[in-house]
Amino acid sequence: MKIKRKIPMYIAVQLENLDRRVWLPLPANQARFDAAISEIQGDCGCYSIKEYNCRVPAMGRGMLMKTPLSMVNYLAYRLNKLDDHEILKLCAICDSDYYFDRVGQFLDYTFQTCCYALLSGVTDEETLGTYHIGDPKSYIADKVLKECIDRREYGKRLAKAENGVFTPHGYLTSSIGWDLPPTIRRIPDSLNLIGYLGEDLYGDWNEFDIAI
Repeated sequence: MKIKRKIPMYIAVQLENLDRRVWLPLPANQARFDAAISEIQGDCGCYSIKEYNCRVPAMGRGMLMKTPLSMVNYLAYRLNKLDDHEILKLCAICDSDYYFDRVGQFLDYTFQTCCYALLSGVTDEETLGTYHIGDPKSYIADKVLKECIDRREYGKRLAKAENGVFTPHGYLTSSIGWDLPPTIRRIPDSLNLIGYLGEDLYGDWNEFDIAI
């Protein structure tokens, strides 16, 4: 599985009682996970996931440690399929009042990036109004009319009507709303790291009845 990682994500697998650790880049298949366990001479039930290291916007260690390993592995795979603009939209979401606070939301985003629109550089009401109405200094047929329009007020009302948000990255809207219910997604067998850790936390994600 050769993937250029645009958003690096790693896990640290460490023996329970010994100070041995190996970092494993995600996404990983079962063979690479087996090799990592073999490197630290781990046996079934004698090791655990001790740490994550990732650069996903607004995603902290605590969020990852509450998530089954298979789901984190699948998320790493999906995130690295995003193009630069889709990554920028994700950054904008995470810098807004509608930031993601569950790993499942990040995964869902990768399936519906087209539902979010970002106007880069539009960071306030007046700029939004100017974007749609035009610069009053430019030559246009209805220049006098456009000079009379309050761009800030227009931008403010438009943002309210669209339920849009201003972020440091630009103006963001969502065609599917912001408060979305969780979605159950099946992990592809090639990414489903199972069969080692006894804790449900790191078990088979497909056995879970709820979305995280």
